[in-house]
Amino acid sequence: MDKFTEMAEKLEKMSAGEKKQAMIETRAMCICGECPTYSTCMKEKDELLYCLNGKSVCPAVMKGCICPTCPVTGMIGLVKAYYCARGSEQEIRG
Repeated sequence: MDKFTEMAEKLEKMSAGEKKQAMIETRAMCICGECPTYSTCMKEKDELLYCLNGKSVCPAVMKGCICPTCPVTGMIGLVKAYYCARGSEQEIRG
């Protein structure tokens, strides 16, 4: 079992409060706001952590992706990129 799958199973076992706290802590590490693809619309909607939350409601013009350099990537075993345009790791994996 890979790291992401282990993390997903761990989240499933958490209470709603524990999940909320885990998301707050993970969001604090998120670097989406520094990405060339991150737009004014995304900022105005306070969107971050696409790898877990899913793609943006804003149109995403792919100008480069820094997902592979994000601390969240290694921490939870992400392998995909452009989550803001393509969806969460879970959505992309299917």
